Amino acid sequence: MLLLTAALALATTTTAGCGSGTPADTSAPVASPTLIAGRADLNPVDVSELKSGGELHWPYEGIPVTFNYHQLDGPSEDNAAVVNALMPRPFRKAADGGRQPDPDYVVSATLTAPSPQTVRYILNPNATWSDGTPITWRDFAAQWKALNGTDPAYQVAGSNGYDDIASVARGGDDKQVIVTFRKPFAEWQGLFSPLYPASNYSTPIAFNTAWVRKIPVSAGPFVLQAIDQVAHTVTLARNEKWWGPKAKLDRIVFKPYALSQYFQGLTTPGGIDFAPIGYNTTLARQIRTLRGFVLRQSVNRHYQELLFNGGPGAPLADLALRRAIARGLDRDSIAKRAIGEINEAIHATGNHIYPLGSVEYQDNSGELSFNTAVANQQLDALGWRRVGNRRQLGGKPLQLRVVIEAADPVAEQVSLAMVEQLGAIGVTAIVQPLAPKLKEQALRAGNFDLILNREETPSMPLSTEVRRYYDVIGTDIGSNYARINNGDVVDMFSQSAQNLNDEQRTADGNSLDKLIWEVVRSVPLFPSPGAYAVRSTLANFGAPGLSDIDYAQIGFTS
Repeated sequence: MLLLTAALALATTTTAGCGSGTPADTSAPVASPTLIAGRADLNPVDVSELKSGGELHWPYEGIPVTFNYHQLDGPSEDNAAVVNALMPRPFRKAADGGRQPDPDYVVSATLTAPSPQTVRYILNPNATWSDGTPITWRDFAAQWKALNGTDPAYQVAGSNGYDDIASVARGGDDKQVIVTFRKPFAEWQGLFSPLYPASNYSTPIAFNTAWVRKIPVSAGPFVLQAIDQVAHTVTLARNEKWWGPKAKLDRIVFKPYALSQYFQGLTTPGGIDFAPIGYNTTLARQIRTLRGFVLRQSVNRHYQELLFNGGPGAPLADLALRRAIARGLDRDSIAKRAIGEINEAIHATGNHIYPLGSVEYQDNSGELSFNTAVANQQLDALGWRRVGNRRQLGGKPLQLRVVIEAADPVAEQVSLAMVEQLGAIGVTAIVQPLAPKLKEQALRAGNFDLILNREETPSMPLSTEVRRYYDVIGTDIGSNYARINNGDVVDMFSQSAQNLNDEQRTADGNSLDKLIWEVVRSVPLFPSPGAYAVRSTLANFGAPGLSDIDYAQIGFTS
C-alpha cells in the first residue's frame, strides 16, 4: 500500500485502451468550496468496473540513492512512492490517521500484555518474498536487530521504537511474531513499516549496499521491472504471483520531472497523469486551464509554521511579548491570502502534534486566538508605547526580523500579511528573504526573530517530536531552534509516548499541545490543502489526505 505525499504527479496511459490523447472529460477543475479533512478524495470506483491494464506515469525527482528506506540516505517521498508499491507494511493508515492491520500481510496484530508490553503478529500464511521465501518472524527479528542502534555498522536513518524492544521471537509457528518491549512504546503500530527481508538485513554490508540503485527482493502487488540509469526512470510491473487482489494496472513508470515541468508533463502525450499542487498557486492557476483533469483535495500532514526565537538576548525571549505578537496575527486571513486561490475555504490549524482531520485533532489555540484589542493592551502593559504608528520602549523601536525563503510566492504572501497585521499593533516587521541553504543556516544559528518553515506532523508524533522541544543547555540546543525551554513539555512527551491506552494517550497529546501553545514556541499557520491535479479517468487515486493508497486498486475507467 502506498502513502501518497507531495511527490504525487499526473500520469498518462499509453497502453491500448488507455491512451494519452485528449481525455473524455471536458470539464475544467475548480477549487473545492470546503476544506476536506479526515477523508480521502480518490475518485473511488469498484475495481470490477475498471479497465484492466494501462500505465500510470508518476513524476518524481529521480532514482533514489538507495531503496532501503531505513538506511541513512533512504527516507524521502520519492523513495516511499516506489517502495510502498513493493514492500510489506503491517498496518494501513485510514483517512482519519488511524491504523488497521493490512490483511495482505497481517491477519492480526494484538497487544497481548501491558507489562512487559508484548505484541503478537499473526502473518498472512500466503505472504511470500519475490524469491519464494515466506515472510516470517525472522524478517521482523532481522529488522529489529538492524535498526535498534546497538551495531553502529548499520547506517540507520533512526532507531525510534526499535531501541525500546527487548526481543523478537518466534510464536507458535514461523508465521507468528512475538515482540516484547523493555519499556512501553505506545506508537508500536508504526514499526516494521516498511518491512524488509532478513536476507538483506542480516549483515551491515547487505543493509548498507544491497539496495543501492537495486531492489533485490520485494513482496507487493507490483515488482521491479527495470531501472533505467540513463533515462532515470523506474518501472514497476504487476506482480503475477501476488496473493492479494490483483493489480489493475500493467505498470507504474516513475519519470523525472522538476516542479517547473509539471504543467508541460500534464499537457504532453506520454507525459504524466497527475501532479501535486501543494502550496503552488501558480501551478493551480495553470491546472485550471486544463481539460480532462480534476482537482482533488484532502488535507495532509504538511503545514506552515511560524517559529519564534526565544533565545537569550532575543527580543522574543520575553514570553509576554511572544503572546502579544501571536494575538496580533490573524491566521485565517493569512491562510486565505497565501493559498486561498487553491482552496477558498482554507483556514488555520490549531495543533502542533496532530494534523487537521485526524481522529486526535482538536484546536488548542484558543488562548492565543487573533484579537487586535487584546494584543494592543498586552503591549501597552509591557511598556511598549506608541510613537506615531510604531511602538517604542526606552527609545528603542519594536522591530522583528522575519526570515523567509527567497523566491517562494507563498512565503511572500505570508510575510506581506504579517507586515500589515503586526503594523496594525505598532510592530515593525522587517522581512529578510534568504536562499534555502542560508535560511537553514539562520535557523540553526538563531539568526532570526521569526522564521517561516514548512513542517510535517509525523505519524508517530509523541515518540519523535520531542527532539524539537529539547531542553537547551548553554549552546547545546539539539533540534530546539526556538531555544525555548519547558521541562513539563519534555516530560509529558516521554510519559505520553509510553501510555498504551489510546484514549488517554490522545488526551495526553492534546494536553501537551496546550502547554506548547502556552510557551508560544511556534504558531502553526495553515495546513496544505493536499491538492492534486488528477486525470479524470484515473480512479482510486488522487488526494489521500492522511491515508494510504491501495496500489492494487488504482486503475482507469476508460
